[in-house]
Amino acid sequence: MGKTILLIFILLFGFGCAGSLRLPDGGPIFESDIPWGTTRGDCAQWALRGGDSGEPFILWRVKTKSPVLAPPVAGNGAVFVGMPNKRLFAFDARTGEKLGKLWVDVPVEDGISYRDGLLAITGRSIYNKLGVYDVTTGEFKWKKDSDRAAAAPIICDNTLYFSTSKGSVFALDAETGEKIWRVALSDAVIENEPAFRDSLVFIADLNGKLFCLTADSGIVRWELELPGMPVGPPIVIPDHIIIPTSAGRIPVITLDGSIRVEVESPGELIAPVACTGPTIYGVTRRGIVFAGDLGGGGIMWQTSLDEPVIVPPVVWGMELAAITASGRLVLLNSADGEIEHELELEAPISAGPIIYDSCLFIGTESGELIAVGKSNKPMERINER
Repeated sequence: MGKTILLIFILLFGFGCAGSLRLPDGGPIFESDIPWGTTRGDCAQWALRGGDSGEPFILWRVKTKSPVLAPPVAGNGAVFVGMPNKRLFAFDARTGEKLGKLWVDVPVEDGISYRDGLLAITGRSIYNKLGVYDVTTGEFKWKKDSDRAAAAPIICDNTLYFSTSKGSVFALDAETGEKIWRVALSDAVIENEPAFRDSLVFIADLNGKLFCLTADSGIVRWELELPGMPVGPPIVIPDHIIIPTSAGRIPVITLDGSIRVEVESPGELIAPVACTGPTIYGVTRRGIVFAGDLGGGGIMWQTSLDEPVIVPPVVWGMELAAITASGRLVLLNSADGEIEHELELEAPISAGPIIYDSCLFIGTESGELIAVGKSNKPMERINER
């Protein structure tokens, strides 16, 4: 009887340990391994990576047996993807070979984060959970109740930051799970991950406020009323913060909390934007891709894809990658918006793309993970698993 009760307790209140996800020596590390560690790339959330120009081709595609609802993350030669069916998979970034899987007892629908061999995982169910898994040992370092977390965590400078829909923001030691600080933001509802840069944490709540917190203590340095509900995490560039809003107004904010200029998008925004520093790139619900000038606030160019887009774009070298809801990948020249290449993925898309090892990785609503490369000559061979 006692063993039965203990088993039920473990199933209800903790991440499970079924399956195996351990990468040898941390995984096949590439010569130049720049991880994509958050849903938008890194702690500053730019959604930007280098890469060559060329014709896109499908490098490989694997079945995940469940819809991919949140962007994967990548590092140490592997791509990690959390699933709503309570599993987490690791695939070799270059071949698509499955490196392992993990049963986590809660649906993983809000995204995960990765840094230096550590996977930070949140899952929503009756009992929300947060844990950090070490892919080099194949074991959880720690796990605990996440108090209604509704967004992916981020790991920056060995500290894990996460928020809850009730308005609390936490900083935890990524190695031990020990609480460094907690701050309760009055009347805030938070469902987007934070951003971090230069010892400051920025987070926006659905009521239309942006908060700036000190990273070491969680003290609220300032808060700012936004011109609408935020869409995605803030982007932090030197001396400024950018936060898109659903109304289509994108304020460019100084580090003291003042709006310097606004970019007015050519339509409603439902997905985060990407940034190169002087320029931001976004897509409207109706499929208009645009570039905005952070200096003067004007629209530099706009291009219609003639169908809805529900996932955010990413800057892939000199090109902007945008994907329609039906699964059409479009590469646009980031300087003028001209369409340079297109590729049919033949699957509906429900999660934003990421870039790793010069390739694009895309999760589909039909239960696949697709790797797309670039070549001066199109490649016909597709590795399907």
